[in-house]
Amino acid sequence: MQSFVAEFFRSGGPLMWVILAVLAAAAAVIVERLHFYLVVCRDDADHLATGAIRRLNGGDFKGALAQVSGRRSPAAAILGQAVSRFNAGHSLTEVRHGVEEVAIRAVPLYGRRVGYLAMLANIATLTGLLGTIFGLQKSFSSLAMVEAAEKASVLAGGISQAMNTTAFGLIVAIPCLVAYTRLSSLQSRKTEECDAAAVKLLNYLEARQDADDVETETVRSLQRAAV
Repeated sequence: MQSFVAEFFRSGGPLMWVILAVLAAAAAVIVERLHFYLVVCRDDADHLATGAIRRLNGGDFKGALAQVSGRRSPAAAILGQAVSRFNAGHSLTEVRHGVEEVAIRAVPLYGRRVGYLAMLANIATLTGLLGTIFGLQKSFSSLAMVEAAEKASVLAGGISQAMNTTAFGLIVAIPCLVAYTRLSSLQSRKTEECDAAAVKLLNYLEARQDADDVETETVRSLQRAAV
């Protein structure tokens, strides 16, 4: 098996190294993105928002902040900003502005480098086709310069180079496209979850602020009536 792979790679010509470099770059992107989605963003955004709301209901403001702090995910950064500003006594408008400022920087992190996979798939495919052209040129240009007995060997070598680079390019491109589709799906799902969690927490803070305003106004009314 090893000898077959070595011969396959050797007969493919110098462009096989270019496709191999594309494969290495694609593998690095896939590993990094999987680590981001499955490790860094492993905490469900709705779970973080629900936990923060539960602690705020119990008056545990520090616990609510701790629920969404200490994590590196975009959802945690956005929810943490909302809880932090609310705990600091900012108005709901100021809380929303703070959330929007963080979201502008944090949400694009979900899609970072995913688009590279589509580009790398195209590069692998086109490099394979370029290798096909070089291989055919090598075959036909060499036929006029060799003896008749060697023509079959030269032609076979050129065709082998053409077919191997094309095959290797497709071998790299197809998994890149599959990974691109899967990671794009994860990106969309994580982004939607983050948006839904942020709206859920902001709606709760708005309802809580309205309730606090009503309670304050009721107390003042009672105080005026007592006077």
